[in-house]
Amino acid sequence: MTQPAARTSWPLFQLVALLPQLRRAAACLAFLCMLSGTLALVGCQSTAKPGSSAVVDMSGGDNDSGMMLSCENMKCQNPDSKCCDGEPCVDVLTNTAHCGACGKTCRSREVCNNGNCACRSNGSEATCATDQLCCSDGCRQVMTDVRNCGGCNLPCKMGESCQGGKCSCGPSGIACRSGQICCGTGCSDLQNDPANCGVCGKACAAGKACKNGLCEGECVSCAMGETCCNGACVNLLNDNKNCGMCGKVCPLVFGVPLPCILTICAFSGQDMGDMSMPTD
Repeated sequence: MTQPAARTSWPLFQLVALLPQLRRAAACLAFLCMLSGTLALVGCQSTAKPGSSAVVDMSGGDNDSGMMLSCENMKCQNPDSKCCDGEPCVDVLTNTAHCGACGKTCRSREVCNNGNCACRSNGSEATCATDQLCCSDGCRQVMTDVRNCGGCNLPCKMGESCQGGKCSCGPSGIACRSGQICCGTGCSDLQNDPANCGVCGKACAAGKACKNGLCEGECVSCAMGETCCNGACVNLLNDNKNCGMCGKVCPLVFGVPLPCILTICAFSGQDMGDMSMPTD
């Protein structure tokens, strides 16, 4: 009759020798469960989120303190770090979500420098007031700043003011439409407004229209030595239709206009009169 196999038993001294390893493994497992999703574990040393530096000692020893670690009593490489909302080893000197203290959040574009929220612009730093925003050009009062009206980088049009975070023109308080400019008391299209032709305040002569920012009869620019005469650039020294002055036309001789020489119509002495050919 077959005898049952004898059961193998572990000698007591071998079980005692395994206790430290078992305790260390249990501590690692407990810590992994506690910080699941927060710390990446490698052996019995943990690596926290960027900006934190948690190092947990689970060497075991003669006590089980490794199994009782929490965010508050974690050993951090940075002595200024704190436990904030369950996140270990937060550097409150540089963290914009916990700047200077847990839960103290810096505003948009601000940085955390030595525990203080600051606005950096053009190589300098400043602390913005509660009613200011940190914009690309520094701390700005966006309720009245024409370059940041109602928010950062929202400039008003030329001549407009910023009131209550909205751009407005003159006492009416309206905002100029696209293509318009605020000229003192109202909005104007400088391309066709005869009262503000090309620039605010430049009025065309009576009866003259404004086209493309120029009054009728106005020249864009004339070369050196030329004069603008009724919208055309001419040389008064030799232009027989504007000889010496705008509008002075040299007379006709036998149907041929006399030339203009040095602002004088040739052969046009006062005693010559009009020598143009008679017409039927």
